[in-house]
Amino acid sequence: MDIKLSWICLYFLLFFTVQERSEACNWMISQYRAKNDYCLSLLNEMGGEIVPMTGNTSFPRRAYHEIEKAEVQAEDQVRFLAVATNEIIILFSAVSHVDDVKWDSRTLDNFLNILSTRQLSELRNCTSTYAERARRSSTEKKLRKHFKDLRKYLKNSNYSADSLEQIRSVVQRHLWRMDTIAAIVKQKLLKRTN
Repeated sequence: MDIKLSWICLYFLLFFTVQERSEACNWMISQYRAKNDYCLSLLNEMGGEIVPMTGNTSFPRRAYHEIEKAEVQAEDQVRFLAVATNEIIILFSAVSHVDDVKWDSRTLDNFLNILSTRQLSELRNCTSTYAERARRSSTEKKLRKHFKDLRKYLKNSNYSADSLEQIRSVVQRHLWRMDTIAAIVKQKLLKRTN
């Protein structure tokens, strides 16, 4: 009888763990892309014309290419989205404290609010249901270094209007690529629930 009871307990433990994981990540299926689209529209409304990046900082194409691969686990892709979102928040939070920024401050605040209260908190909810990794992935390290370089670029250019518009261009590319990753994650999560 004890063996049967142990199996039943194990079954319920696994069932509720999977349920918790799928409920925490349901937002990825139903809301992420809509919120990301809204962030893109806010980014466009924030200032003038978005100009391409001309500085020495290159876009981390390889990191995105590596994380978009089909064999990459959905969990790692969600973690990558969380890291990218957090880095964008850090970058734009620094910009929001600069007095000479010509961007619409209300739109900037809305942008940061959606990213931090919706995107990042939901991504962290989803990733919290997965086992912790012992170390950061190489794609996350590349991504963090890229954003560190962007912050350095802004600081070295004294947050000039031109550098700020270039940063908007880079963040726009990030949001586009993040949307692609979210679409891949959505498909993987839908396969798990069916």
